[in-house]
Amino acid sequence: MEKALPDALREEGVRLLPMLDRRLDALAAWVDGTATTLSESRQERAVTRRFLASVKGDWDDGDESLVRGFLDGWTTKEQDAGRAAARSVLAAAEALGRIQTRAQTLWFFLWEMESVWVGLTGGSSLREGHGQESGDRSRAAAVSVRGDPR
Repeated sequence: MEKALPDALREEGVRLLPMLDRRLDALAAWVDGTATTLSESRQERAVTRRFLASVKGDWDDGDESLVRGFLDGWTTKEQDAGRAAARSVLAAAEALGRIQTRAQTLWFFLWEMESVWVGLTGGSSLREGHGQESGDRSRAAAVSVRGDPR
């Protein structure tokens, strides 16, 4: 992803990369059962939000279709929907890296990944908060595998 960062976004983007790695590692550990929680600090959430706000809308329908093709999947009622969503994010990240997609596709993927992360951790969404967090949701978010906020 670092190669895709334009100069204007390099400083914020470079700060985002280690957090992105941590999120993907955390999702993988949570999916395979070696971790019981997903969490992040207010600072990490703020860096993510600032970066996404700076690229919001830079993508087009083709970028959205490609990413959603990887993320949208059928689940059965026996499946854990949260883990299925996390698996889809991990598979999409791997596939998008493999095909070396354009930057705008990556931005939309990050936008969607943030939505999945928020759904799993119980934080505020970008769409609801217009890129800003408020109230209690600004604290570090964590959720156990049972779905109970901690």
